[in-house]
Amino acid sequence: MSSVNLKRQKEINAQMSQVMDDFDRFEFFFAEHWKKIVAAAVLIVLGVAAVVSFRVYSHHRQLTAAVAFNQAADVGALEKALARYGSAEASAAARLRLAGLYVDAKNYEGARRELQAVSGDSKVPELAWRATLNLGYLAELEGKFEEAAGIFAAFAAQTAAGSEGYRGEAFVNAGRLYLAAGKQQEAREILEAARSMNAGNSAAPGAQAAAMWMQQINFLLARLDAAPVAAK
Repeated sequence: MSSVNLKRQKEINAQMSQVMDDFDRFEFFFAEHWKKIVAAAVLIVLGVAAVVSFRVYSHHRQLTAAVAFNQAADVGALEKALARYGSAEASAAARLRLAGLYVDAKNYEGARRELQAVSGDSKVPELAWRATLNLGYLAELEGKFEEAAGIFAAFAAQTAAGSEGYRGEAFVNAGRLYLAAGKQQEAREILEAARSMNAGNSAAPGAQAAAMWMQQINFLLARLDAAPVAAK
């Protein structure tokens, strides 16, 4: 055997010896600590299983809640579904629907309770905005025109991105209801503010929806211009 091959063989033998020593150390370590290693592995597996199980359960619960809400055909069934799945993602839409059923039954306090619950829920802004506007319509239904106008005006003052269409609706209703309450000055101020808002936010995400309300805003302003000035 050449000196080169002999040297190479010694290097291989040394590496093998090192590998065997590593195996020996690992076996010794495992023999000493195998219980801890197995326990840690089991905990990791259980932890992963728990996370997966929770996600599956949560998803299943959301689906079950949605089905329960959709199948609820009357007030009693919807109340029962909400009592069981009140924290589900679909509960806000279900509460809006329940509020409508309460209004049909002239249970205005029940409707107000559900609308207030949704209006304070920011997880789905569009549903919260709709609930707030519906509170204004509910006050109008009760004959509280000035209070309803105030609800719409307060909503119109917000500037949340994407709310422009809802704000246009609020502006129109605030102006209309101030007129119904004999508050011409307040009606003019809110309608002029609506015109300015729409002109200044033509590129906003909800500007197209807001523009749809401008015809009504202009109509109400023209009505104000043609109306005799109210006596002070």
